[in-house]
Amino acid sequence: MDVLVFKTNLLRKKDVKVLTPLFESSDEIIRWNVDLKDIDKILRIEATCRLSQEIQDLVKKAGYDCEELID
Repeated sequence: MDVLVFKTNLLRKKDVKVLTPLFESSDEIIRWNVDLKDIDKILRIEATCRLSQEIQDLVKKAGYDCEELID
């Protein structure tokens, strides 16, 4: 299992709701959440495989920005 962490420009719960059907339709995404209180509006995803580019593409398709944070 991979844990992916992204910085986003999501601001409100309604922004997160836009992403819900996109992420829930993916068999590879096990769990995900967004921390709207964090300054970077962190999106965390647990997935069965590395989906970094696919996640970024889905978020951008929904009209938001997303950048993977790598330690």
